[in-house]
Amino acid sequence: MTSATVSPRGRVSVAYAPWIWIPCPPDFHEGVDLSSWAAHHAHEWWANSGQEHGEPQVRLLATMLAEMHDYAYANLPMHQGVIHLPETGLAPLLVSFGFWAATGERTAQLRALVHADDPDAIRPPEVSEFATERLGPGLKSLVYTRTDVTLSAHLCYAWRSEELGTAVRMFTACPDLGRLHRALPDIEQLARFVTINPVEPGSS
Repeated sequence: MTSATVSPRGRVSVAYAPWIWIPCPPDFHEGVDLSSWAAHHAHEWWANSGQEHGEPQVRLLATMLAEMHDYAYANLPMHQGVIHLPETGLAPLLVSFGFWAATGERTAQLRALVHADDPDAIRPPEVSEFATERLGPGLKSLVYTRTDVTLSAHLCYAWRSEELGTAVRMFTACPDLGRLHRALPDIEQLARFVTINPVEPGSS
């Protein structure tokens, strides 16, 4: 979707449990930068973990968060994200959101957003309907790809608001299938609290 047009009319908001998810915004408030954002959440997560830890553990998590943020916004078709980390012993898992202009036939666009016909899939993608109270009917897919010897699972959701002319994609990918399976209940819950809001006049 890198060549798609960002929706001028809709933006995504999502409610999430702050002890499970770390916000991963594209930009930071005044006085906050990538380093201080990552350090703050690393300190907070370890402090709330109830586990013994020291500065090396905090620095390692801060480095992982900063590198994840850097890579995501430089390489993924996303506009905002959250990081799944219910336990400090787990690897952080990014869940990303993209909001695009609604174009063409609805089902065709949703299938494209969830990669329902991904030519790189090593087996037919598992595609199903996924409706939420807030967004109505949508699609969900699970796609497996392989690069060299690495097998990765890609989990995608997509919805579309005709009223706001906006299509939303929520997605994650992980080479650790067990880690993705562990996160699935939280990701499904997150999906149910995604909302498309109208863009306020004068905002970008």
